Amino acid sequence: MAALHMGCFGPRPNPRGEGYVLRETIMMPASPLFPPGERRLAVVRCGDDSLHPTWAEGHHAFDVGVSYFGNDPHKAFPEARYVHRAKGGKWDGLLGFFQQFPEVIDRYDYFWLPDDDISAHPGDIDRLFGIGAAHQYQVFQPALNEHSYYSHLVTLLHPSFVVRYTNFVEVMVPVVSREILIRTIPLLEDTRSGFGIDFVWPLMAEEISGASFKGIAIVDSVSVCHTRPVGGSLHQFMSRSEGASAMDEMREMLSRVAGKRGAVINGVAVPRIRIISGIDVHGRHLKGVRLAISIGMDLIRRHTNRVQPVHPFAALKHAVKAGA
Repeated sequence: MAALHMGCFGPRPNPRGEGYVLRETIMMPASPLFPPGERRLAVVRCGDDSLHPTWAEGHHAFDVGVSYFGNDPHKAFPEARYVHRAKGGKWDGLLGFFQQFPEVIDRYDYFWLPDDDISAHPGDIDRLFGIGAAHQYQVFQPALNEHSYYSHLVTLLHPSFVVRYTNFVEVMVPVVSREILIRTIPLLEDTRSGFGIDFVWPLMAEEISGASFKGIAIVDSVSVCHTRPVGGSLHQFMSRSEGASAMDEMREMLSRVAGKRGAVINGVAVPRIRIISGIDVHGRHLKGVRLAISIGMDLIRRHTNRVQPVHPFAALKHAVKAGA
């Protein structure tokens, strides 16, 4: 476990300088703020090879819940305050967790729902929760570092930025507010993969905040490592079991989303994923052309993915969409 952890992160210099904080209107501390009454819960849907001990053990200010789908009925989880056991996919399993422990919905303000192949530092997850709470984000996630497998370029670490505001947060590592979770739970009755929920969350956030894309963010000042190729175990599980495929579930989930479909994922028409604006490491709020240039430079010159290289043409398309 320790070797994998170091392979994902290595030594921990801060590329923005130790203790770097956002300035002006989005100023935040180097260590997380925990306002009175605010509590955070990380719930992992995990199997026998889960990496959640990398972030769930040791000192941290959030509570841990485990939804276990592995094969050892006696497996103990001393790091967890809540333990749920059931076979199935990620999101039907999480539905079972919240049905078994409904009291947590009122007890906590923010919920991190990572895959079990995420390696992270507990202090970074504390900071992630603190950033989201300080700025009242509704749906947000850490960036994926340069050792990560990924599905969407938007989720990769963009080194020039501290935070980027987007119309998409992936189901791989989301943090959701209580209000978003309450609206999400009924949707979990119809999905095991969760595919497509990440396109519904922006509509929920808009309903809560009253403004398009307000409170939807990818936090580049906190990164984690996604250690395994995308979709392998999930698609294997769903192909072995009866019921809809992950893509069928995505189509069904997207039936709730009106508007233009400017992109295609595995044959399913989806809204175009893009970055709306961002705060760079100098505290500047970038939009439009300046945003697109910084995004392009990040993925073409500054971000070097070690396991799944970024194609320059894909990076260019990603940059052109930014701020459009």
